[in-house]
Amino acid sequence: MVRKSKGFCFLIALVCVLAGCQNEQKFGIVSGTVTDVEGDPVANAEVFVLRQPNARTRTLHNGTYYLTNVPEGFTVIQARAVINGVEYTGQQVAQVFEKEQSKSVNLMIAPTNRLGSIEGFVQDAYGRPIERARVFVAGALSSALAITDRRGNYRIDGLPGGYDYPVVASAPGFENVKQMVSVRAGEVRPVSFTLNPSSNRPVNTPLNLRATTWTMPQALTASRNPAIRRAYESIQALLEPNRPQLPDRYKTPPPQRAQGDYWIEVDLEWDYEEQQSLLGYGIYRGRTLEELDRNAVAFLRDPLASFFADLDPALQPNVTYYYEIVAINTDYLNDLPNTVSGRSNRVSARPFVPIVLLEPRPNDLVDHLGLILRWTPVERADSYLVLIYDRFPDYQVSPYYPSDLSDPGPARVPAPNTSLVYTGPALIPGRTYYAVVIAFTNDRTTRAISQIVPFQVR
Repeated sequence: MVRKSKGFCFLIALVCVLAGCQNEQKFGIVSGTVTDVEGDPVANAEVFVLRQPNARTRTLHNGTYYLTNVPEGFTVIQARAVINGVEYTGQQVAQVFEKEQSKSVNLMIAPTNRLGSIEGFVQDAYGRPIERARVFVAGALSSALAITDRRGNYRIDGLPGGYDYPVVASAPGFENVKQMVSVRAGEVRPVSFTLNPSSNRPVNTPLNLRATTWTMPQALTASRNPAIRRAYESIQALLEPNRPQLPDRYKTPPPQRAQGDYWIEVDLEWDYEEQQSLLGYGIYRGRTLEELDRNAVAFLRDPLASFFADLDPALQPNVTYYYEIVAINTDYLNDLPNTVSGRSNRVSARPFVPIVLLEPRPNDLVDHLGLILRWTPVERADSYLVLIYDRFPDYQVSPYYPSDLSDPGPARVPAPNTSLVYTGPALIPGRTYYAVVIAFTNDRTTRAISQIVPFQVR
């Protein structure tokens, strides 16, 4: 049973919002990921709030962003990028609380001429409009969202056409209703819902919670070069070619991050289960079991979610974090008993320290027969993978060495070794190559990627 007075005290703010409380303008933080229509992360996309010049940032190499100075309440977050000369746009509604971080607010962007819309109304069984109901449309990493007005009307724009979408209407005190909707580019599809009262139906405990931890170079957060960001994005994709995508899955860190040449992300995934009474999920994190029991770090208000990215700037290397999640039903805000599921299985994440490639140094001139790579040791790493590219890394560029990642041969170096004498395909004099080293645990749940180092061959 969740202690509401401690773990989810920030939901009092949600009740205030639902009741229409009015105060002076306050600000919070929003973070998430920007993807294209295929679910691939988009680097260097601009993420912003209209008419808020201080609420503006750009995505990192893996599409993640961290946006500060976001007005409290329901705020539209927009994203924009130019890909191969074509402008892509998208938007998402975020619920923002003062000084709180709203996480996994993910945006999908697409060319304007490929977008469609849905609109309609949400009512109860007596035909009365339901104000502030939420309508979710499952996307590549999370759900697009709209909030109904006092007449129960809503509209969601910016949906890539040519796809069938699960659309769910949800409101506290009502059972969810789901429809499958085909969206066409340039068209507005009518979709309306009638919700029946909730019966405080129990929700099932989330199953198979799992965590993957990434440690990446801090230099990425300062880079404005989209090619650099795409390079790391493509390396990450090599490591997870079968990374799950929804509907079954989900600026630079601020000054308060502790100093260090890294940034850290912990990805949480769990098995998706459709439930009529599911309001969303509570995410718990703690450095001790006592802290885990009481420390709710986020309320993920999305019945279609099965992914959460913890991008908290406070995350540190070599610190163990425990995670559990709970499911919350649609009667939670009515303060009824048994509205929260049991805790999921517990997982832990202990991020690596950053890995640094020592040799070759950037732009070194190396002998074509004598390339030696050296890097800093990473505590708890079981092995390292050395990658050599003959062009700057990108999605269309495969590693020059090793040629087969499923059988990397000598490119996989067991710890505690931290060097490799290159024995791969011949290096051509006069050409520039690029080296990167990746640290792994045996189960591959903890990873660190070094900086990309260019070198020339003589």
